[in-house]
Amino acid sequence: MVINSNHKNALLTLQNAGLSKTSQRIAVLNILLKATKPLNVSTIRQSLENKANIDKVTIYRILSLFRQRGIIREIASAGGANYFEMVNLEKPLHPHFSCRNCGEFTCLEPLSFTRASELILYKDDYSIDHIEINISGLCSDCRTSAKTKISLYK
Repeated sequence: MVINSNHKNALLTLQNAGLSKTSQRIAVLNILLKATKPLNVSTIRQSLENKANIDKVTIYRILSLFRQRGIIREIASAGGANYFEMVNLEKPLHPHFSCRNCGEFTCLEPLSFTRASELILYKDDYSIDHIEINISGLCSDCRTSAKTKISLYK
């Protein structure tokens, strides 16, 4: 597993992961490196439209390989679309918020999973591979819009 605190250079990241530096991998990785929030495949594909000719299946294969090598993490959302973000020490494991109305997906501040990990590690039959917390609800824009609609009917 590659956990690099400085995923700033796509070529170096691929090299450290032991992956060949294909133009398609570099293009997908550059999109993820520049992202300020987790991205789904549709967003990645739209970002690549003018830069590289990569079909959806190839994007999924690249993302799967990156996930297996520990370059990115995959996050399931309540809406069914999976999101992807870079893994690095400067951005530790953290929860995500998904708006059930508009689909907005964003990172939240990191939480301490230490106590949960300790509880499970003391059990002989368990080992932790993955912890994921996703929170869903309404984002501030959708909540404001919902309040406006309600006040119109009063």
